[in-house]
This record gives sequence, structure tokens and C-alpha cells, in this order.
Amino acid sequence: MATIRCPHCGSPVMIRGSRWECGWCGDFGSISSLQPSEKAKLMRATAPSVKVTITVADASEESDEEESLCKFSPNELEDMVCRWDFSENEWACRDLLVAAFPEAVRFWTVEELSDMDTMELLGKVGEWKPEVGIQMMKFLLDTAERHLQKPEVAEQLLENDLYELCRNQTVQPKLLAQLKEDDHLNRQLFQSAYAGDLQEELLEACDWFGELVLKEWLQTLLTQNPYFKGFD
Repeated sequence: MATIRCPHCGSPVMIRGSRWECGWCGDFGSISSLQPSEKAKLMRATAPSVKVTITVADASEESDEEESLCKFSPNELEDMVCRWDFSENEWACRDLLVAAFPEAVRFWTVEELSDMDTMELLGKVGEWKPEVGIQMMKFLLDTAERHLQKPEVAEQLLENDLYELCRNQTVQPKLLAQLKEDDHLNRQLFQSAYAGDLQEELLEACDWFGELVLKEWLQTLLTQNPYFKGFD
């Protein structure tokens, strides 16, 4: 097939059905949003023949991984995380993010998503689009907020689920910019029932990116946190 170019950066794109995706800049869209010359190349390449493949699958043969991502509605998943009750689905946090941000996870198959935990999912999305990763983080914290003063919940979220996202230097500049405007997020991250590596990473990021005023405020919040015992 002829090489189809991204209208944003000019790099080759992947065609997936009626949509295209650029692996270089992360842009995407429908075929109709391509440049006229690229649409013409695509039409010429596909005009000679049409191949249709129909796969009939027995619903009874669906894997457990597929069920784990499809069994519950978004409202049911949100309720599980809000109650912090994973008796029905241990992957409710991950599955909620998949359900709430479908565009952010469209690059992966159900099988690939089922192999990820929440930390890996957030880390991969943050690497692709930092601002989307931050939105997902905020959504997860807001959903579980009434449990953030429980050490086991705060530790799971801040030490595990959010850690890779917050330590990513591609994400950190946008996250620090968000923290400068969002004191609610500041308090979720620095005054929950966990104080450790995640907060230390963000304070070091403030030094690295020259956000000294923000660092001073975050340190103030941290010293007010009874769970803060100092860094090793």
C-alpha cells in the first residue's frame, strides 16, 4: 500500500479501518481528516480489490480476560472504586479507567489491556499523552477520595498505581503546572495517609524544573501530614 502521511507532522501513519494513527506524534483522526492527496493515494491503493473477512466466534469461548474488562458497566465499576470494594472485580480501578477513557486505550487489544495493571496502564498513557494520564489520575483519586485517609488505600494508589506516572519526566512538567493551579490535587497527593517515594519524586521534580515556590508549598503540606516521617 502507498505510504499515507500524517497531516500534522508528515510521518507515515497506520490505517485502522476508517481511522488513521500516527506513531510519531500521536495524532489521529478519521480518514476524512487526511490531506486530499493522501486520501487519493488511499483510494487508489484500495480500489482494485476488496477483501472481506468474517469471523464468527462462539461467545462461550470468550476468555476470562475479556470478561474482566466487559462484565461490569462503567457505573458499576465506579461504584466499586468509590466504595473501595473489589470483591467482585479485583481489577476495578484499571477497568474503570479503560471504560472512562476509551480513546486513551484504543491502541491496545482487550488481551493486552488485561495483562496490564493500573500502574502500567497509567504509565503507558502518560508516556503517550501526559495530560490524558493526569486526567486519568485525577479521576481515580476523585473517585476513591473518601478513602484516602485509610493507609491501605492511600498506599495502593500513591505508592503503586500512580507512581510510574508521577515519576515520568515527560509527565512531570505538565503535572507540576496542574499542581500550581489545583490545590485539591495537591492535598490529595501530599496529605493522604501515605507519604513516601511519590512525594519525594515530585519535590525533586520541582527542583529539576525550577518550581521552587510550588516546592515550598508542597513541603508545607507534607510536613502537616501526620504520616510523614521524613525521607530516607
